[in-house]
Amino acid sequence: MQTLTIGLAIADEELREEAHACVRLSGVRVALDQAHPVETLQLRRLNLDFLLMDENPGAESLEDQIRRVKAISPRVMVAVIHRSMDAAVILAALRAGAEEFIPFPIGDKLQQALGRLAAHLAGRIAANRPSGKVMGFVSAQGGCGATTVACHVAAEFQRTRKQDTLLADLDWESGLVGFLMKTATPFSVLDAAKNLHRLDHSYWKGLVANAMPRLDVIPAPNKRPASDALAPAQLQEVFKLLRSLYGTVIVDLGRTLNPTAVALLDDLEELYLVTTPSITALYQSKRFIEEALAAGFPLTQLHLVLNGVPKELDFRAEEVEESLGVPVFAELSARPEVELAYRAGHLVAPSSELGKQISGLAMKMTGAREEKPKRAGSWFGLRKAQADYQSA
Repeated sequence: MQTLTIGLAIADEELREEAHACVRLSGVRVALDQAHPVETLQLRRLNLDFLLMDENPGAESLEDQIRRVKAISPRVMVAVIHRSMDAAVILAALRAGAEEFIPFPIGDKLQQALGRLAAHLAGRIAANRPSGKVMGFVSAQGGCGATTVACHVAAEFQRTRKQDTLLADLDWESGLVGFLMKTATPFSVLDAAKNLHRLDHSYWKGLVANAMPRLDVIPAPNKRPASDALAPAQLQEVFKLLRSLYGTVIVDLGRTLNPTAVALLDDLEELYLVTTPSITALYQSKRFIEEALAAGFPLTQLHLVLNGVPKELDFRAEEVEESLGVPVFAELSARPEVELAYRAGHLVAPSSELGKQISGLAMKMTGAREEKPKRAGSWFGLRKAQADYQSA
């Protein structure tokens, strides 16, 4: 058994003595040993793997204690020890989030439970080990088409790759992914974040919709959530699991560097800024790049997608690159088939002109990239963002 860090919050003296004897034989490390319920500050300070607790007398019920522990430290696994096999007590504890219920006498049963919990922990660590790749799409401003690009890239990935792909909608403002992908699930990432204590592969599969072979979709909530509905730590815990389940996670981050996008920056391997050739969109792109750099996001992982490019353009892509300090990763033409496809209730066909361009973008996203040299310059008064930061 691997070395585990355990906390004891056991009011019953006889139960506590039995627990002491058992954990000493198991070779675990006891970081907390007390007769009263574990306190909030203790949970935040200690890095516990397991918490052994009983039904402490007091104002807080056993179920409320377990829920509080799970809300503060979702990774802690809880084992309840009790003098009886009361079915109501067992059911209440397990519903509140406890992983184990151990009746008196606890010796052998606790040893077996510790073995199961250690195996569970090892499996969870392996499952949470980063493996999948997270790619974010964000619009410089409304109407640039990040959602459209994200949906089509996800569909192209499932068509051409053998790995499972997830398309996640974190655009709380518009939430169009569910509509465009025709998903039927009422759940969102918020539901996963609120249930971290039981979030695993089977629970997650009950939340997502399977839109195509090897493509799952998790839409945005039906109603715009409150600004504090999703803490950054909760979002990061969810994405730890998603990396273990999918080869690629494509995320629609909405528009501009909003709080949700900021919270996910550290989890992104690649960030695709979708803009149009309009003056206002390129100005907002400049601002986005500056803010992303200031937040510590690597410039080499930030890619510019120029969307809605007309046949006749008054400037070259190189001029945009010179002005913004970021190479144009891909250009997508302004094509009527997008609106026609949406009216017909499906995505653009891969055989269409735009479909072929999306295919090229998806291939480039998964292949080797050659960076172009960055040159100083300006276009329509837009200053090069990278030069600003180098001279700061």
